[in-house]
Amino acid sequence: MQVLKRTIKPETYISFLHIYPTTWGNAGDICLIRESVANSSVSKFVGHKVRLAIPKRLERDRIIGLPIIKVAGNVGDGHPKDHKDEWEVYEGIAKEIAIAALKPWGFKLIESEE
Repeated sequence: MQVLKRTIKPETYISFLHIYPTTWGNAGDICLIRESVANSSVSKFVGHKVRLAIPKRLERDRIIGLPIIKVAGNVGDGHPKDHKDEWEVYEGIAKEIAIAALKPWGFKLIESEE
């Protein structure tokens, strides 16, 4: 028996910055939502469009009931936009996907010691 692998077709995603308050200040996540899902929503997602081939199984988080991919989180103190070099990839996300989602924002990942 031969295992068949299907290629994942690239889709347009919206890379958006989700900022939320915490007990110690503001935190931020860079998230991806499929443009087709965002357009079907009543809410408006403001961000940058990127074209990526991502498996749907990575859409394990939700914002207002819509499936999203949390790509990277801000690890600096203060407002996330002030710390362009302090973003860390979430577990299970490929570094290439994170770089593609962060690039339009001008944000960079923390260099890992691996």
